Amino acid sequence: MRISDFIKQIEWLGSTHPYGSACIRINNRNVIYFDPSHLSDKNMETKADLILITHSHDDHFSVKILEKLVKPTTIIVCPSDCEEALLQDHFDFNIYVLKSGETVKLHNVKISAFPAYSSSAHPAESGWLGYIIELNDFRIYHSGDSGFIPEMEELYNIDVAFFTVREPYMMSPKNVIEAINTFKPKITIPIHWIEEERENINYIKENSPKFTEVIILEKK
Repeated sequence: MRISDFIKQIEWLGSTHPYGSACIRINNRNVIYFDPSHLSDKNMETKADLILITHSHDDHFSVKILEKLVKPTTIIVCPSDCEEALLQDHFDFNIYVLKSGETVKLHNVKISAFPAYSSSAHPAESGWLGYIIELNDFRIYHSGDSGFIPEMEELYNIDVAFFTVREPYMMSPKNVIEAINTFKPKITIPIHWIEEERENINYIKENSPKFTEVIILEKK
């Protein structure tokens, strides 16, 4: 599969949350959701095979939304604090807890947990995550609510990078450029921004190095 065809399988799903959406859906042989929360009924019509949760803030994690997306074979991957919330009411969910540095293969998708932290709102000691997944010979990185962190020097061969953008809680536009120059993703997709912040996204597009293609998705 060409990467241009793979990009057509990716959707950025809109959210009613005032902080915006970090929810990505990949409509591959396995349907993969990252951080589904505050979704419309229309955006929940497609059930999930895999759901990856980066952390427990309510603009990323919603038990009510998960209830509508799961089917008997769905696997939810999450950090430990999300598991605690899920197990209060849902012992029937298939939950796989990961810590930073751990890797697992689920539904033939290789998933590696990566650290994600930024300001006081996302402290490193919380153990919250970004993810690298390997799918159709592509390596996809979702930053979670991370700033530009030293661990990003360890990233390599990233085909698609989803960066959450909002200073100081995530990345500033300049942080995104720093991250791009550090691990050189082939395609850069900014997410979690709202329309009032489009100037920041334009900055990323205008100032990114030529080796990466910046794609601005419009929310579904």
